[in-house]
Amino acid sequence: RPMILVRAFVLIGGLIVLALTAALVGPYFVDWTSYRADFEREAGRILGREVKVEGTATARLLPFPSLTFTDVVVAGIVPGEPAVTVERFSMDAELAPFMRGDVHIFDMRLVRPSVLVDVAGDGALDWAMRPSVPVGADHISLEKLTVTDGRVAIRHAASGRTHRFTEIDAELSARSLAGPWRMEGTLRLDGMRTAMTVSTG
Repeated sequence: RPMILVRAFVLIGGLIVLALTAALVGPYFVDWTSYRADFEREAGRILGREVKVEGTATARLLPFPSLTFTDVVVAGIVPGEPAVTVERFSMDAELAPFMRGDVHIFDMRLVRPSVLVDVAGDGALDWAMRPSVPVGADHISLEKLTVTDGRVAIRHAASGRTHRFTEIDAELSARSLAGPWRMEGTLRLDGMRTAMTVSTG
């Protein structure tokens, strides 16, 4: 009986090592680009907009879950005019929190994101999102989000003016997506260079 138990432990241990090895090596041999449809569908459901990944997709599971997409496009209210484009989106998360139903993103990067926001004549934003995600906002934490060379254009229908935030280089963090949030960085507002520090309660 002791020998049977030893063999069982060796077998289980071998299966665990095999599974971990497959998780580590497998993603390098899988065409993750074929899984773009899953990302597009879920992101579109959350944002309430059509989402397309026009570039490539890569992922790995170990030593921590990591995901990268290039050329991400979120549709706008005007056909052919995207609301958001991101040249490169990548995210690294911790594995352990998943076991207790939490998501801890310790590094997220947005390279050259461009956002267009329309403000109607009555002041309503066209980005009236009502996210529906399997994990509550208070269970998702963001240790660091780095924005590199970002742009935001805000169009006011009432005044006919467009305010532009360009050359946005910032770092954001949040104890949870419900807050508090903190942001530090630099940008140009209608061409004028400025530094910013933002905190929420």
